[in-house]
Amino acid sequence: MAGVAVACVIAAGCMTGNDSQPSNQTTGTLLGAALGGTVGGLAFGTAGGVVGGALVGALAGNLVGRALDDQERRRLAEATQRAYASDTDEATVYTVQPTKTNSSGPPPQPTVVAAKPAGPKTTRPDGGTCRPIELTATKNGQTTRETTTFCQSAGSSELKPVSV
Repeated sequence: MAGVAVACVIAAGCMTGNDSQPSNQTTGTLLGAALGGTVGGLAFGTAGGVVGGALVGALAGNLVGRALDDQERRRLAEATQRAYASDTDEATVYTVQPTKTNSSGPPPQPTVVAAKPAGPKTTRPDGGTCRPIELTATKNGQTTRETTTFCQSAGSSELKPVSV
């Protein structure tokens, strides 16, 4: 599994935008994977937590983190893990104040990232559980929303996206 994650990250790193620089989506995927792996490792204290966190972070970075900074991506990864584990359908929402200010115009608006269970957990025949999570980011007045199903194998803390 770790090999698949590494291969995906390497492949994503090869994608570039029109100016031969990594695209924002690729950068979001890579940074999301790194931050998610760190959060997953700290939260679960296992290699599975690191890999699961990296996958969650990569997905979040790819889907809604295209224009998000590091702090915003980290908060979205945290919100995703909380939403999956939640016993309610309440959204986990973080408001992130901008770190850079534009001196020649009005101050930038804060970014709001959220993850909300989009349905109940379901049990698979192998004993694992799955749950759809709605990921949302609002930055600079634009909202991006994606729903992805995440699954955990029985006896594992590793969280894996299975559909987009």
